[in-house]
Amino acid sequence: MLGLIRAEVIKITGRKLWVVMTIILTVLLAGTAFIFTVLPNVSPQEFPGMVAIEKPEAYVFGAGQALGQTWFPLVFAAVLLAGETSTSVWASSLTRESRRWMHLVAKLLVISAAATVGMAVGIAGWAAVTAAFAQGSGAPAAGEWLSVVWKTGLTQVTWVGLGLGVVAIFRNMGPAIGVALGFSFLDGILSLWAPWTEVSLSIASTRLVQDLSTAAGPFAPAVDMGFGQALVVTVGWAGLGLFLALVGLEVRDP
Repeated sequence: MLGLIRAEVIKITGRKLWVVMTIILTVLLAGTAFIFTVLPNVSPQEFPGMVAIEKPEAYVFGAGQALGQTWFPLVFAAVLLAGETSTSVWASSLTRESRRWMHLVAKLLVISAAATVGMAVGIAGWAAVTAAFAQGSGAPAAGEWLSVVWKTGLTQVTWVGLGLGVVAIFRNMGPAIGVALGFSFLDGILSLWAPWTEVSLSIASTRLVQDLSTAAGPFAPAVDMGFGQALVVTVGWAGLGLFLALVGLEVRDP
């Protein structure tokens, strides 16, 4: 297993994919932070009814916004696995270790860890803009930041697992990424439908770090989801993704 984990680390560090995607994520979150914390004060006439988020709430709000960037772990996982299953790399890997579940576990651990670090960098970009430009004072305590870290890690495991599951079924990169992103967008749209809010992964991911009991706008209505329910929903989707990945890798020919 350690050898497989080491191999996955080498694959990621040997490519620019993580760096490029992390830069894009960080710039996106930093720009979003400026919109939510600064622009309503600078140009109130352009943002009627919108109140700038102040410190320290802006930090936690930013973490929730970061976890909403589900494209990051989905695309990251899909590109890495599809790059193998659509070529002879996957078949070659099985000649060294035939147990597919071990490859799956190694990929899940390494890709999720890399996605978590990428999210942490993105959150740091949001926090930097907040610290420099947002009104108010104070910041979350160290314990609250640690809580954000493990919750971020859990959500990345879930979305990476779903990404791996989609690739294991479709094998080719294009369709796999299309289906993965399609699910992400569809889940976000369906989250406006009351029955779906009970099982929405997007809502559950955000609820882990942010209270959603108060509406944030017409397209972000209040959601009555407790932390325990959010945790169960997140873990449940992770299990589904890993099941699909295992079935896809075991049943379909490499």
